[in-house]
Amino acid sequence: MNATHMQKAIMRRVYYTYALSVVLHPLFWRGLFLGAAAVLLTRWLHVASILDNFLSIPVGTVPQYITSSVLNAVTHGEVLTVLTLTAASLVGLSCLYQILRSVHIERFFIHSLS
Repeated sequence: MNATHMQKAIMRRVYYTYALSVVLHPLFWRGLFLGAAAVLLTRWLHVASILDNFLSIPVGTVPQYITSSVLNAVTHGEVLTVLTLTAASLVGLSCLYQILRSVHIERFFIHSLS
């Protein structure tokens, strides 16, 4: 076995290991699911009209408006839309939590080294 063949075999293993580490990372799957949910929601919902409706209500009635909108969607048979919106919201919050937690850990290590 010559040196170039051995180097190619070693580098192939390095590339496979890196690809596996990327694919098995939890934030990769959260981002993939969040992107798929965003595509589905933009396909099912008209975002501009939702923003117009949301901005036209008084600020104090926002929780009641959201609750009534979700209940109306469920009672009118749009359960899949509500489930996708709920799942996307939970995954988005989970991603935000993981990112903020990793930034906090990085700041801790940066401050402890100096």
